[in-house]
Amino acid sequence: MFRPLICATSVVVMSVSVLASPSKSQERPNPVQVEAQQPQPALAPAAPTAAASGTETKTGAASAVRSNDPQKQCVKTGEFAVELKSGRNPVGGTIVFATNFLPTNQRVDVGVRAPFVDGVRYFAGIDYGDETYLFKRQDVVTRRAVDSDPLVKKHFLEPDQAIVTLNMGDDFASMWNRVDLYLYTCNSAVGESPGRVSLTTVRLSPYWLSIGITVAEVFLLYVWIAFALRTRDHTLASFVRTLDPARLTAGPDGKGSLSTFQTLSFSLVVVGLISLLLLQTGMLTDISGTILTLLGISGIGATVAKGADAQRNTLSADNRAWLLRRGWIPMAKTPVDPSNASWRDFFSTDGVFDVYRYQSFIFALVVIGALIAAGVTQLSTFVIPDTILGIVGLSQVVYIGGKLVTPTNMSDLNAAIAGLRTEEAKFKDAATAAKQGPVASLADAINSAGPGAYAAYREKAKDVAAIFTAETGIVVGDASLDPALA
Repeated sequence: MFRPLICATSVVVMSVSVLASPSKSQERPNPVQVEAQQPQPALAPAAPTAAASGTETKTGAASAVRSNDPQKQCVKTGEFAVELKSGRNPVGGTIVFATNFLPTNQRVDVGVRAPFVDGVRYFAGIDYGDETYLFKRQDVVTRRAVDSDPLVKKHFLEPDQAIVTLNMGDDFASMWNRVDLYLYTCNSAVGESPGRVSLTTVRLSPYWLSIGITVAEVFLLYVWIAFALRTRDHTLASFVRTLDPARLTAGPDGKGSLSTFQTLSFSLVVVGLISLLLLQTGMLTDISGTILTLLGISGIGATVAKGADAQRNTLSADNRAWLLRRGWIPMAKTPVDPSNASWRDFFSTDGVFDVYRYQSFIFALVVIGALIAAGVTQLSTFVIPDTILGIVGLSQVVYIGGKLVTPTNMSDLNAAIAGLRTEEAKFKDAATAAKQGPVASLADAINSAGPGAYAAYREKAKDVAAIFTAETGIVVGDASLDPALA
C-alpha cells in the first residue's frame, strides 16, 4: 500500500526538479547583471546626479562633433605610403594648374575638377621619390572657384568647383625637380582613410634661385652692351669705366643722355620681370598697356632727343662739305668719345642744373620701383596712375623742348662758317671782276682784289678757326686759312 504512494511521490519530486532547473542559455550570466550582483564596497559612490549625466551627454556630443571635423588630418607621416601611394583609396578629381611650374615661397592656386562642398576641405602631400612631406593644415586652403579666378578664365575649371591654395616654402624645390603632388579629402569619422585621392606630377620652381638667375641675366645683358660698344684698343680698365651708365648711354655729343638711360632702365627691368616669371611658372605673360605706353614715351623721347642733339650739335651739310674740301676736318668720321660723360649730364643743360631733367629722372626711378614691387604676377595688369604717367610724359616734352630751343656753340659755329664762305665768295668775285677773267693763283687774286680784301678775309678766317678749334678740338693750320679759288 505504501509502495505506490512512494513511487508517485518520487515522480512528482523529479518533475519539479526538472522544471525548476535553468536551460544552457541561461547558465551564462549577463556581465552587467553579474557586475550589478557583485558586492559593493562599504563606501561606494552615490549614483550619478542629473548634472553629472548632463556633463556626460555634452562630452559625447563634443566627441561626435570632433569625429565630423573637416579640419582633422587623416594621414600621418608614417602612413604616406599606405594611405596615399598605395592607390587603395577612391580616385579624386583631376588636378589642374594655370602654369607649367609651381612657384615656391608664395601662395599658388591649384584646381580640382570636383564640385566644391561646404565643410569638405582638401589636404596635400608631396612625394619626392626618396622622401615625402605632408603639408601643415594652415598651408592648404580650400575655397570655391569663381568667374574671376584665372583657372576659370582659362577654362581649366568651371565655377563652383574646388580650388586649393598651397603655400610652399622655398626649401620644397631644388633645380625645378619633378614631384608627385597628392590632394585628398578625409572621411568624416576620425581615424579612417582618405575619402578621395588625386595625384599629378609637377615641377617646383625655386624662388631664390630664380631671382638669382634673373639678376645675373640682367647684369650680363648690361655688361654685354658695354662689351659690344668697346673700342678696338680697349683695356680692362677702360672697359670697366665703360660700365658707367652715363658713358654707356652717351648721346651723339658724347654726353650722358637721360632719355636713353630711361629707355635702357625700363627695358632691363621689364625683361628681368618677364624672365623671372618664366623661371617661376614656365610661362610668358602679357604686358599691360601702361607698360607699353611707358616704354613708348621713353623710346620716343630718346629718338627725338637724339634728333635734337644732331640738329644742335652737327654741322650743316654745306658747311661740312666746305670744311672737308679745305682740310679742316678729316675725311674719316671721328667716333664719339664718351669718356667725359658723367651723371652730371643727366641733370644739367650746358653745365647748368635743369630741374625738368631732374624731375624726369626721379619719376622714372619711382616707376621702376613700382614695377619691381608689383612683381611678376602683375605685369599684365600693372597700371600707372594717369597723373604720374602724365608727369613722366610732360617731363620728356619739356626736356626735349629745352634741347630744341637752347642755343649751342655749334649753332654759332655753323653761322660763322657760313659767313666765312660768303666772304670767300666775295673775295673770289672781286678778284675775277678786277682781272675781268679767271685768276690763276692766290697771288694773282690778291693783286687783282687788293691786299685789303685779302687781309679782311684772313682775319675772318682766323676768328672762325679759333671758334672751330674751341668747339671741336681740331687745330687748323695757317695754310688752310687761305681762300680756295677753285
